Amino acid sequence: MYNIQDNIVALSTVPGKSALNVVRCSGPGVVCLYEDLTQSDKSPSPNYAHLKTIYYKKEIIDEVMLTFFAGPKSFTGQDMLELSTHGGIVVVKKIISLIENFGFRQAMPGEYSYRAFIHGKIDLIQAESIASIVDSGNNLDVLYSLNNLKGGLSKAIKTILSKTENIITHIEHELDFDEGEIDFVALKEYEKQLNKIIDLANDINAKSYLAQENKSNFNICLAGRTNAGKSSLFNCLLGYDRSIVTKQEGTTRDTVEAELVINDINVTLVDTAGIRKATNLVEKEGVSRTCAAIKDADIVVFVDEKNPRTESKKHSSLLKNKNLLFVQSKADLGNTSQTKKTLQTSSTTKAGIDSLFTELSTKIDKHLSVFKKTNLFLVNGRQRASLTAFVLGLQYCVKISKKTKDLVLLVSILQKTYEDLSSLVQN
Repeated sequence: MYNIQDNIVALSTVPGKSALNVVRCSGPGVVCLYEDLTQSDKSPSPNYAHLKTIYYKKEIIDEVMLTFFAGPKSFTGQDMLELSTHGGIVVVKKIISLIENFGFRQAMPGEYSYRAFIHGKIDLIQAESIASIVDSGNNLDVLYSLNNLKGGLSKAIKTILSKTENIITHIEHELDFDEGEIDFVALKEYEKQLNKIIDLANDINAKSYLAQENKSNFNICLAGRTNAGKSSLFNCLLGYDRSIVTKQEGTTRDTVEAELVINDINVTLVDTAGIRKATNLVEKEGVSRTCAAIKDADIVVFVDEKNPRTESKKHSSLLKNKNLLFVQSKADLGNTSQTKKTLQTSSTTKAGIDSLFTELSTKIDKHLSVFKKTNLFLVNGRQRASLTAFVLGLQYCVKISKKTKDLVLLVSILQKTYEDLSSLVQN
């Protein structure tokens, strides 16, 4: 386990070529470190940036910005010092090596968050949300992780814990008095209150999602018959050639994916093989993967050079209940129709591409508004398991109450259930 009395140092930015690096230090020896690095006998003013030249044995190491945070008003709850150095790896290695010479050791992964947790600056959910932010692969996961860091999920859990604690307090209060005053009506009221808490906990679980469930991922699938211009449109949307494009039908035999950002949201764009009757094993697998991509898509852009609406009707069962956008491709060849609610595009002249992005942006905004209404929290597997176990524990309490009518047994089980969930928000 970490020794929180050690002085620690770590590079907080990604090593490599950059304008600057940030080195973070924490521990009881931070003030002395500042004085040693700057060769000053004056302690730093907290929460101010100080431009200083760092020397070692009269040799200039770097000119840096030093920011001192006095404990307990710092992230870790200890004295902290952050050094903004020049970029590159050479200078920062020298500085970290110099700091180690003054009795600091390299921080272990997660040690700064651990110290913040130990000193009551953040609770366990907030500590885990920091790891979620670092690991997030899209903007939505970052948004929900930041909400957890600000205490959104902790507040919701503390609400149901507070209601549970009130029940425990009332039961223990009654048990301190004449047990003859406790009757069936009182038990019924406790059961009613427990069922309300169960509903609140179930609501948190229902409005939470796991990052690994990929609910926050947004998939746009390009579909249509062979040689309809899907791959050309795919490359055009990306701004570079990702899919192979030829005049030969069936060039694309597998799904091709690429990342795209629309409205600050990470989107997976999927190019697919043409929907057709397959004649060999390879083609059958390609069509099968196309069907799977359409099934998983949040938006299906159905592409055809003549009439995408008419063509899509041939695949009504596959496209049933899908969020569809119809695109008539190859507009530069003069095949455009006047069909309403169908976009005309040309991957050659780029005509209609801006309109397509606008339509996609609108559909993404609508999807996100629904997502944000139905998903309030990002949770990890342990947090979800704890919430589920809490619900099961309360349901068991209700069952015990009805079966035994024993308040002593009820409060004993309820206390254990409460303590298990409270570990999520302990600090």
